[in-house]
Amino acid sequence: MELIKINSNAIEVTWPYVKDLIQKPIDRTLVERNIDDIYYSLIHKQLTLWVAVDKEDGIIGVLITQILFHPQYKVLALPLVGSKPHTINKWLDYSLQKDSPLLKYAKENNCKRIEGYIRSGWLKFLKKYGFKKYNTVVTKEVEYND
Repeated sequence: MELIKINSNAIEVTWPYVKDLIQKPIDRTLVERNIDDIYYSLIHKQLTLWVAVDKEDGIIGVLITQILFHPQYKVLALPLVGSKPHTINKWLDYSLQKDSPLLKYAKENNCKRIEGYIRSGWLKFLKKYGFKKYNTVVTKEVEYND
C-alpha cells in the first residue's frame, strides 16, 4: 500500500484514473465545487491530490487536501475523500499512521490539526485515529424576492 502525493504537473496524466473517485464525494455535497473546479484548483496548486495505491487493485482511494490559514494556526483540510467500494480498510490505516506521507505533509506545513468533512458513516472508521465529531454543518439558501 502506498499513499502518493501527486504534484500539480502530473495532474493531467493522473486525472483520468481518479476523476470518478473524486466525483462521488462531490455528488454528496452542496456542489459548491464541481469536478472542473477541482481539476483547476489541483493544477494551480490550490488543492493537493493524494492517491492510495494497492499493488493488486491499483488506485483504490483519493484524498484532496487544502491548507487553511487561520489567525492562530494552520489546518490540513480534507474537503473530498473518495474510495472504491469496500476498500477503506485497505488504505485508511496506512494514510493515518504516525509516519504516513499525509501526516508528514501536515507537519512539514506546520498544521496544528487535520480536519475532514465527512458523512456520519465515516466516523466509525475515524474514531480509532482520534477524530471526533466537532460540529454538523447545516445550510439554508438565501431567497431573493424579485
